[in-house]
Amino acid sequence: MDFVAIDFETANSLRTSACSVGIVVVRNGEIIEEVQTLINPLSEFNYYNTKIHGITDYMVQDAPTFQEFWPQLKPYIDQQTIIAHNASFDIGVLKESVNRCYEEQPQFQYACSYRIAKKIWPDLYNHKLSTIANYLSIQFKHHDALEDARAAALITIEAMKKTRTSSLKEMSLLHKIKVNSSLDTKKAPSRVKKSKEDMALPFIVPDNIEKNTRHPFYGANIVFTGKMDSMTRSNAAKYAADRGATCKGAVDIDTNFLVVGDQALMKYVEGVKSSKMQKAEDLIQKGIPLEIVGEQDFLRLVKH
Repeated sequence: MDFVAIDFETANSLRTSACSVGIVVVRNGEIIEEVQTLINPLSEFNYYNTKIHGITDYMVQDAPTFQEFWPQLKPYIDQQTIIAHNASFDIGVLKESVNRCYEEQPQFQYACSYRIAKKIWPDLYNHKLSTIANYLSIQFKHHDALEDARAAALITIEAMKKTRTSSLKEMSLLHKIKVNSSLDTKKAPSRVKKSKEDMALPFIVPDNIEKNTRHPFYGANIVFTGKMDSMTRSNAAKYAADRGATCKGAVDIDTNFLVVGDQALMKYVEGVKSSKMQKAEDLIQKGIPLEIVGEQDFLRLVKH
């Protein structure tokens, strides 16, 4: 029952923008150490990320950069077993941040408390950190890095108790829970088929194009991802077309805005990303002037 739970919060959509980390060390099924620090991401803060975790650029002005904190963080990671909720996000932040510092990648094994919970408590209506914590009577403040790491640790401990296993390895073998290696190579993503709704977007005809050339959507290429709560994707595209935008079904180098539905936006901040979001992040990291916009901000813009 020895492992280290971690959680990162990020300043924006880039995985190199860690602005906080929480670390919880578990030995023999007991929490023996907790560490938390703010991190100066040397990057701009996105409104949506700050709205979720409450961290601002002012708060991290005197905080260490990831490179400065890495010598303290590395012993908690290297040659350890790591737990994180939606681990692909946190491990991605860790690896890309280490790459950015030109440091050697640590070697470790890792598992996802989301995947663990899904196997051990399959009947829960979802397996978000807050849902599982509530089910197990774990009190915590969501989107605080240390609190999230502690919750992931306690969920994993409870899963081992429920399965009467004494290690993550034993539990993974008995219940077919994947334990990954940091040395695993990433598989090439499969080609994603466009939905019929996406395919129809380029053919939407505006009712009345507004000749406001200063509107941010005028002349812009817009792509949508995730279900919108306020309207259908085709109706949203019509609003955008009326502001002079062209709506497309796929993200490419000509895309100016990726509009994310409210439900998908929450998942996005937690690290669950559609292929369009991943493509947008890759392009942003390469310097393409592409902006990710939430549903509510999109509505404010089209009705402005």
